[in-house]
Amino acid sequence: GYPEHLTGCCRNARPDASVCALGEGAFFDHFPDHLERHWCEISEGRDFLSWADRVDWVVTNPPWSELRAFTHHAMRVSENIVWLAPLTNLTTKARLRDLRDAGFGIAELLFVDTPKSWPQSGFQIVAAHFQKGYVGDWKVTQLRGGEGAQVS
Repeated sequence: GYPEHLTGCCRNARPDASVCALGEGAFFDHFPDHLERHWCEISEGRDFLSWADRVDWVVTNPPWSELRAFTHHAMRVSENIVWLAPLTNLTTKARLRDLRDAGFGIAELLFVDTPKSWPQSGFQIVAAHFQKGYVGDWKVTQLRGGEGAQVS
C-alpha cells in the first residue's frame, strides 16, 4: 500500500536516523523499527507547527490549506521531507521559490493513484521528496494500485 511504499524511503537510512510522522499512524506505523520515531497530531495535543526537535525525515499528508506553513516549518526541522499532496499544490512558483530560498530541491516525485476514500478532484497526487542541498534533476516514478514504482 501507499504508506509502506512512502515510508520505504527511510529503509536505508542510517541506524540512528530519526523521523517525524504527522497524523493518526498511517505513516508512523509503517516506519522501519531501527528508526527513532516521533509523531505529531494536533488533535492529540502535538502541533507540528510547534515541534522544535530536529529529525532526519518528516513524512505526512499535510493539510493542503496549510501546505506552505507546514513546508516552511518542516524545512527548519529536517533535511528530508516527504509530502503526499496534489502536484499542483507543491509546484506553484511560490512553493518552488520557498524551496530554493531554503536550499531545498525536489529529489523525487512519486505519482500515486488517489485513494478511493479521498475526494476525487482530478488533480494528480504525488509523494514529493524535498531534500536539503539537492540540485539535480527530478526523479519521476509512478505507483499504481498494487504495483511497484516504475521510473517514468
